[in-house]
Amino acid sequence: MSNLMVFLIFALVNFALITAAYRFWGKQGILAYIVLSVIAANLQVNKGVSFDFGLFELEATLGNVMFAGIFLATDLLNEKYGFAAARKAVLISIFANLSFVLIMFISTIFQGLDYSSDFTSALDLFFAINGGTLKAVLVGNTVFFISQSLDVFVYAKIKAWNSSSKTLWIRNNGSTLISQLVDTVLVTLGFALVGIFPMEIAGSVIITTLVVKYIAALVDTPFLYLMNRVKAKDLEPVVVTA
Repeated sequence: MSNLMVFLIFALVNFALITAAYRFWGKQGILAYIVLSVIAANLQVNKGVSFDFGLFELEATLGNVMFAGIFLATDLLNEKYGFAAARKAVLISIFANLSFVLIMFISTIFQGLDYSSDFTSALDLFFAINGGTLKAVLVGNTVFFISQSLDVFVYAKIKAWNSSSKTLWIRNNGSTLISQLVDTVLVTLGFALVGIFPMEIAGSVIITTLVVKYIAALVDTPFLYLMNRVKAKDLEPVVVTA
C-alpha cells in the first residue's frame, strides 16, 4: 500500500475518532483527543515520508495528519463552545505535552538492565538531551502556541462576522490556511536551526509540508460539517422529571 493511500486512510480514521470523541464526551472528549494528538504528532514528526503523486513526489514529516486533526478539534471547540474553550484547550495540551516529555526525559536518566537495552536505546533516541524528540517538542510547542492561538483568533473573528452554518467552510478553511502557513514556516525554520534537518532543504520542506497539510484540511471539512450536526452528550438538553 502506498504512503499516499495510507495518508488518506489515516486522515479519515483520525477525523472519525475526533467525531466519536465529541459525540460521546463532548468538550472533554475533544480536549482529551487534542492532548493525545499533540503528543503523538511530536513523536511522529521525527519520521520523514514521501508521497508519490505519479507526476511528482513530495517529502514531508509524518505528524501532519495529527496536527491537522488538532486544528479541526480546536475549530470544533470554537464553533460549539466558544473562543475561551478553544484557547484553554491549546494551553492544556501544551502543558500536557511538556509534562509528558519531562517525565520521559527523567526515565532516560535511570540505569537500565541488559534485557531492556533495546527499549533503553529507544527512550534515549527520543527523549534524552540529544534526542530528536526533545528538540522537536521544544520548538514544536512554541510554534504550536503561536499558530493555534492565531487559528483560534481568526476562527472567532470570522464567526463573529458570519456565524451561519452555510459559511462554516470559510471559518474552517480560512483560519486553517492562515495558521498552517505560519505554523509550517516557523516550525521548519526552527527545526533547521536546532539541527533536526539541514537549512538547505527548509524551502522545499515548507512547500511540500503545506501541500500535505492543505490536503488534510480539505479532507477534514466534511467532518466539521458532520460534527456540527452531531449532538454531543454535554450539549443535549437535561430532562427534569418530577
